[in-house]
Amino acid sequence: MLLLVLMTIITSSLTNAFDPKPDIGLPSGLVPDCPGAIKNATIRDTSLPYLQVTVQRLTNKGVYTRSLPIATAHKSILSDKHFDLNKKTVFYAVGFWDSSVFPPQQSHRERVLEEGLQCSGDGDVPLPHIYLSKISVTVKVASFMFWPRYSAFSYNRRIDKSVRLVRIIGRRFGELLVKLTQAGLRPENIELVGTSLGAHIASHAAKYYISVIGKKPSRLTGLDPAGPCFRGLPAEEKVSPTDADHVDVLHTNIDGFGIAERLGHVDFYANGGEYQPGDIPYIPCLVICSHSRSLLYWWQALENPKRFIGVKCGSIQEARSANCYNNTELNYLGLDTNFKRSGIFYLPTNNEFPYHMGKEGLKPENEIYKAVSRRINADDDFRAV
Repeated sequence: MLLLVLMTIITSSLTNAFDPKPDIGLPSGLVPDCPGAIKNATIRDTSLPYLQVTVQRLTNKGVYTRSLPIATAHKSILSDKHFDLNKKTVFYAVGFWDSSVFPPQQSHRERVLEEGLQCSGDGDVPLPHIYLSKISVTVKVASFMFWPRYSAFSYNRRIDKSVRLVRIIGRRFGELLVKLTQAGLRPENIELVGTSLGAHIASHAAKYYISVIGKKPSRLTGLDPAGPCFRGLPAEEKVSPTDADHVDVLHTNIDGFGIAERLGHVDFYANGGEYQPGDIPYIPCLVICSHSRSLLYWWQALENPKRFIGVKCGSIQEARSANCYNNTELNYLGLDTNFKRSGIFYLPTNNEFPYHMGKEGLKPENEIYKAVSRRINADDDFRAV
């Protein structure tokens, strides 16, 4: 039975000339619609103090941590001597059941700081975290902030309810951005990064910010923005090219926990965007594994500039089928993305950490699944084992 499953995966993934046929339909994706997902949600004034910002100061003795209500957190941030209103500040929104203390998130923060930027973020249904130079601030808006008064489990295990909370949490996050801007942080110095649900949180923060300030943040990066419950929603409810001057999106699980549609000025579809290659390359990692790869690819793109190279495609279907190698227009995932080269890009990766392929990934014979299949089938002498 296991052999049959492996053969099925290999055959479906490696067929050299597969062309999707209209009579078999198109994938609608995991949970495309969730009735009631865009109903209004509110956080009462009595509950607002539980919407916390956790400030972490990095010291020689370790990490000093304290929590602040998000409504007044800007006062402490602005009074901190390490926060420079004239520097670019990256606000990071982590995803569903995610945390800013996980190694990739911490490595992301450290890499951004090495670039001379300040870093901030958002989280689990989601937590904004704000990494300000030597300070890290995490907004605990996910466990559902009503922790410990209410059970975090009963809230953030339900993705459909979490989706409903995205708009109001994004607005609160946007209010923080507005207060910082009113104190002198310029829109061109604001960059937002969000993973999964956090991408849509960042989007709603940007939308609110634009409605108040009248200008857009400089950049918004979506790392496999969540698809369940969002697929059927209009543009104003999810990541959109109108959210920032520059919007880039990395897709790694488009029919599962991610979303297939183009959401930015530049959209990268890693290995076609459907599933990512596993440690055993001809067995793809499935929905959770592929969805979480977006953060790992982004982290490594920061660590290895200009090593994750995408090639332009004429359509999302071309990206799915890895049928873009004849094109010459390239783009980089990471801080070096060229937004003058907008469009859809197929992004080849390796199956092993640190995943990047550099220029070798631009050769069609190195496409991960086909390369493995070609190697397996190189010998025609089959012997019983």
